[in-house]
Amino acid sequence: MQERKIHNYTLRGLCVIVLGIALLLTGGANAVVSSIVVNPSGEILHQRNAKLVRYPASLTKLMTIYLAFEAIRDKKISFYDQIVVSKKASSMPPSKIWLRPQDTISVRDAIMSLIVKSANDSAVALAEHIGRTEYGFAEMMNKRAINLGMSKTSFENASGWHHRNQKTTAYDMAKLAIAIHRDFPEYYHMFSRKEFRYGTACFRCKNYVFNNLDGAEGLKTGYTSKAGFNIVTSVQRNGVRLIGVVMGGKTNKQRDAEMMRLMNSQFAVLGRSQH
Repeated sequence: MQERKIHNYTLRGLCVIVLGIALLLTGGANAVVSSIVVNPSGEILHQRNAKLVRYPASLTKLMTIYLAFEAIRDKKISFYDQIVVSKKASSMPPSKIWLRPQDTISVRDAIMSLIVKSANDSAVALAEHIGRTEYGFAEMMNKRAINLGMSKTSFENASGWHHRNQKTTAYDMAKLAIAIHRDFPEYYHMFSRKEFRYGTACFRCKNYVFNNLDGAEGLKTGYTSKAGFNIVTSVQRNGVRLIGVVMGGKTNKQRDAEMMRLMNSQFAVLGRSQH
């Protein structure tokens, strides 16, 4: 009887070890909370908890950029407008480009600082320039989200700084990424910039997936302690574009590895179906 107990404990121990090794090799069974891969028509090629409500963190800035592009297209503002930086915008916590009150920054530079540096100070300055106040801009964000069919998304600010009522889903973020490319193809190339200069400072993109995944066109990463590590990525290979969203990674490495795995596997499936 004693030998049987010892044998059972040994088997359990081996199972735990094997499971642990498997989790290490795969990055953990719950490396990310939710994910989705779609094509530009919105067809879902992969999804995992894609409609689970999550905090967007700096993925929020994609809507800020969308509204900036829209205002430029509609000639309400221009890329060359000079934004006067408010005290509120200047006081935003990092990530930022360290704008000071009464500094000026062009709309184009503000957008580029959101794309490359994920600058919170620029996000608020741009929001105030377009919506007069960040609160007014958030109302514009929510109206556009409704129009784009982002039914589980709500915005409270332009930067993605944590707010308990600012929420979205991987599914909704995929819709937004599709809309940016569909509605503003003439501006979409801005997401492919890996460097941004403002004054004497040079800021470089630290998006690992964008810098290392074949065909990656950029878009946005995001992180807060409550949101986890998020990313939206657009990839184009041989004339085919896919958009992926990963939310709730425990580390940036887990998030990036999952995005790269999803994209590579989906392009592999598409490649096999074409032969």
